[in-house]
This record gives sequence, C-alpha cells and structure tokens, in this order.
Amino acid sequence: MINRIFPKEANNDYRGSPLAFYGLCLMTAVFTFRSFVHFLKDDGGINSIASIITFPGTPDPDRVIHLFASLWGGQQVITVLILVTVLVRYRNLIPFMALILMLEQITRVVAGIQHPLDPTFYAHEPPGGARGTLMFFGATILIFVLSLRERKSAS
Repeated sequence: MINRIFPKEANNDYRGSPLAFYGLCLMTAVFTFRSFVHFLKDDGGINSIASIITFPGTPDPDRVIHLFASLWGGQQVITVLILVTVLVRYRNLIPFMALILMLEQITRVVAGIQHPLDPTFYAHEPPGGARGTLMFFGATILIFVLSLRERKSAS
C-alpha cells in the first residue's frame, strides 16, 4: 500500500477506481473556484462569501484580514495547479494527493480549534465552516480509499 501512496516513479498508470479520479476532478473544480475567489476578490471572500463581519478601527483591520485571505488564496491556486498536473499527467499520484487533501482538511479543523470564532463573528454560517470542512474531509477519505483499490483488469 505504501508504494501506491508513494510510487517510486510518477506516471499516468493509475490503477485505482475511476470514481476516485472523477471525484478528485469534481473537488478540483470546487477548489479552483474557491482558490480564485480568495486570491482575487477584493475582500478575499471573507466578508462577501464567508460572511465574517467587518471590524471598525484605524487603521482598517479588515485590510490585514483581506491580505491574509488573498495570500491563502494564492497558496490554494498553487495547490490547484498541482492537482491539475496530477490529474492530467501523473495520475498514479492520486492517492498521494488525496492524502495531502485529507491533511489540509485536518489542519483546517486544528486551526478552528486553536482560533475558534463564535457566531458573533458571522452574519451566517460560512460554506467553509465546520460542516463544509467535514463534508470535504469525508469525500477526501472516500477518494483516498477508492484510489487505493486495485481496478479489475478488462479481459
């Protein structure tokens, strides 16, 4: 199993379930939208999508929040580029990418525990909140498990 997650050679010889491949394609599409919103939107999607309230003050503290959202979005764009590269050229790395995405979801949970925001910080529950993170975590676990299953050869 270790060799399926960490192959000695990266190539396009993917032997896992096609469902894992298509599931990762769908997640990549969602991540692409999310990444470019965080990277390019004026507020980094923090107020307009995540519904975090704006904060008063001088200098404007929201500018710092928006900067960090944009930096995070830039990192997400890089992750999407890696995902697309794996899906197009190095499909035998799909189990590895699913593992990386699971770890990313875990870091979101840990960050939320370390720096919890109660409902007073939100206008409404954000799509990337606890429910969304758990949904993506569950989907990523499923993709990971399916990517490790050896596909039956067509005879």
